Amino acid sequence: MTKSDYCYAWEQRKVSEIADRYDNLRVPVAASERVPGSTPYYGANGIQDYVEGYTHDGEFVLIAEDGANDLKNYPVQYTTGKIWVNNHAHVLQGKEKITDNKFLGFSINATNIESLLVGGGRAKLNAEVMMGIKLLMPSYLEQCRISEFLFNLDNLITLHQGEFFIIYETLIIQFTINVNKKSLP
Repeated sequence: MTKSDYCYAWEQRKVSEIADRYDNLRVPVAASERVPGSTPYYGANGIQDYVEGYTHDGEFVLIAEDGANDLKNYPVQYTTGKIWVNNHAHVLQGKEKITDNKFLGFSINATNIESLLVGGGRAKLNAEVMMGIKLLMPSYLEQCRISEFLFNLDNLITLHQGEFFIIYETLIIQFTINVNKKSLP
């Protein structure tokens, strides 16, 4: 890749211009009525359960509508495959050959959503407000390259966090064994 591969101007676009909303397919199911299965059941904050059946099949970006547990780091999820989404998460899909879904997720995740929320005790992101969010968008090809890089970087960080946790746990166990050895008469 050369610098000329990334020289296209970025345009400010509303979410409504670059993505379609599939909230009409969401189906909430009370926990007591869910049939256990292998399909992730998504709510405002991510996977809530695993159920039989699905409401959506494909590549989507889920954004908390209401009930978000962290307003500063607002819940945005990239998903792929068969999923079941309840009525507490908005469902977006980038328009084909216009918007890469991973890039859409990263872009929305980088947006200050808190200032757009309405409501008192239970803050809500209205669909119309969400669709009016303005994002800076490069060409589709550049979106794909950037999102693939960020996705791989995110996976690498997750991998190393897991390795770090294993090392940390091993050190704690070793420390505990050494302390116990020293405290024995």
